[in-house]
Amino acid sequence: MLERAKGSALDITSTRLDRAETLALLSPHARKFRTIDFVQDHWSSIQKFSEAASGPLLLLNTLKIDVVRPSGSGWANIGVLEMNPPSLPLFSGAVNLRNFILQSRGAPFLNHFAFPNLTAFGLRAMPEEFPVSQLLDFLEASPTLQMVYIEIVAEIHTEDVLPERVVILPNVKILSVIQDRPGYRIAAHISCPSARLTSLIHEKYDVEYRMPQEVFPASASWNAIGPQYMASRIDAIALRITTAEDVALSCFLSFLSFGSATLKLGYRIIRCEDGESLLGDKYSRVFSHAFRAVQTHPLLSNIKHLQIWDRHGPLAPHQLAHIAREAARLFKFVGPLEELVLDVDDLGPFLSPFFDPPEFQVSSRPHALPLIKRLRIVEQPEKPLSVKCVAAIVKFAKSQHIRGVPFEHATFHMKFPPLGMAERLKPWVGTAHFFERSIRGGDQDPM
Repeated sequence: MLERAKGSALDITSTRLDRAETLALLSPHARKFRTIDFVQDHWSSIQKFSEAASGPLLLLNTLKIDVVRPSGSGWANIGVLEMNPPSLPLFSGAVNLRNFILQSRGAPFLNHFAFPNLTAFGLRAMPEEFPVSQLLDFLEASPTLQMVYIEIVAEIHTEDVLPERVVILPNVKILSVIQDRPGYRIAAHISCPSARLTSLIHEKYDVEYRMPQEVFPASASWNAIGPQYMASRIDAIALRITTAEDVALSCFLSFLSFGSATLKLGYRIIRCEDGESLLGDKYSRVFSHAFRAVQTHPLLSNIKHLQIWDRHGPLAPHQLAHIAREAARLFKFVGPLEELVLDVDDLGPFLSPFFDPPEFQVSSRPHALPLIKRLRIVEQPEKPLSVKCVAAIVKFAKSQHIRGVPFEHATFHMKFPPLGMAERLKPWVGTAHFFERSIRGGDQDPM
């Protein structure tokens, strides 16, 4: 079969291929390797393959490595290495490699790889402790990187990293870092001045896991990561919080600088068992963390656009009241706004003062809401706007008019506008637009 391939490029998929006879057959064709994919392999086999494929690998474009533990080892032996570190370096002839994906259930041995023309790097590592210095050295030796995806399920080890060390990746457009421990220690040592999107997520697989104190960064952490991923000002904020069948709870807070970059911070609990009784309180507490983050970060004085995307299961009245209080504090802080977008399951916690009687007892009054030029509200198909909601929206519009800054535009995405709603809004807004619910107001990621 190899002879019949002649000069064609070869895509290799290998699982524990360590027999010398077979490797000897492949070795003469190494220059034709285009992709190599090691599936559930061992470091020992990968090292032998690398040795057999020594020499220039000028055609090799993609290298995928999935390393498993040896037979008989389990998670109880997570800190036990399978073998001594492989020989330095691995696949040194792949000078034109563009894509490198490594998944390791143990030490990732990143210091055994060097690809000077790499453009995309994906890493998922599950060692007992993750050596950040090794990752930084690898990134620093890969100046052509454009996309970096990192997921670490381990304790982060930074003792051997100088606090002032920052690796600059000038060409990276997308950076994603997922950790199962809170904090932004990896992100604090990486700078991507050209990044369009930076995503820093804390993820857990345990519903009962105690929520960390720092879901979103406190001022010290923000000062460490903010200037490295954002411009000197932030124009828009989007909060997306939801529950779903496979994700028990997720909350993403996106900071957007128009014409520059988006920094997306988040917290996610993956559903692995029944924990519904715990989620309601976690849900309302995540709102607190997110809203307080908005109110305490130093770059947020220029916010002009605020979007809240809220999907939740059943919440107790005290939990909804808690969200209403946090929303009231947030609205006191921001403004004036070019646009406010409410794409939520329940308008009650966000427009509570305008319900008659008030939906929830909060400390704010109608005048506490910011001055807003444009309002956009998205109706949920499963929960059309009630008569009370329509009345609250009209009262909200009227209050803005009385304050001397009426809505220039009020846009509503809904299947069937309530009868008479347009006429009731007409005296208080510049123009009111009604659209059938579309992708703009649907389930897409905000911003």
